[in-house]
Amino acid sequence: MFIYTIGALTYYYKIGTPEKGSIWRTNILEWAGDNDAFAFDPSITYKRERNHKYDPRMCVDQNDYYIEKCDIAIVNLSDLEKSPGSIYELVRFKEQKKPVIAFGKSEIDWSPHINSCISQKCETLEDVIELLVNMFDQGNF
Repeated sequence: MFIYTIGALTYYYKIGTPEKGSIWRTNILEWAGDNDAFAFDPSITYKRERNHKYDPRMCVDQNDYYIEKCDIAIVNLSDLEKSPGSIYELVRFKEQKKPVIAFGKSEIDWSPHINSCISQKCETLEDVIELLVNMFDQGNF
């Protein structure tokens, strides 16, 4: 299984709290590594991208590249409304009819458009992992 992680990054860098965009992703990477799954963590390459002057379209192309490869997405809803890239990724997963598991809360939780892109909402990241194990583990992790 290949997991895509969706959530605010640029916003957290702008307000000086980049760890908010990476800590939960690190937990997913560790869990995936322990369970023969894989995860794409854009916060890893984002740190390098910020030091270069790449055309911004390259970021979208990178997103599309990994969205195509991934089987499922996990989205952190915290500050989602401040992350246009995350909303783009949600829509792309919806277009491909791939499962999206969300956790946390956002100011746009009420949005039927955002909600239509999410297969299941969980309260915590631990609940997301429990769902992955219960719904998607058939010996593939």
